[in-house]
Amino acid sequence: MTMLELTVAEGIVSSKRSQNDSKLIQTSAPISLGSSGGRLFDAQGQLLGITTFYFKAGQNLNFAVAAEEYARPYGWPD
Repeated sequence: MTMLELTVAEGIVSSKRSQNDSKLIQTSAPISLGSSGGRLFDAQGQLLGITTFYFKAGQNLNFAVAAEEYARPYGWPD
C-alpha cells in the first residue's frame, strides 16, 4: 500500500452534464494527473461516478463519468 492510498478529499457536485451521449458529473473534488479512474462517492458512500478528466485552464473544473454509464451494456441506449 502506498503512503497516500485510501485517502479522501471533499468537494461538491456542481453540475450534471451530457456530452456525446455520455452522462458526466462536474465536481469540485480534486482530480490530479494520474488519478483518473478513481471513484467519486456521495456523503452516504454511494458511487456517483468514475473520475475522468479536468480542465487545466479553470479552477475546480473536474469531471467524472456518471456511474449509471457503467451499469448499462455498451452501446445500449437509455
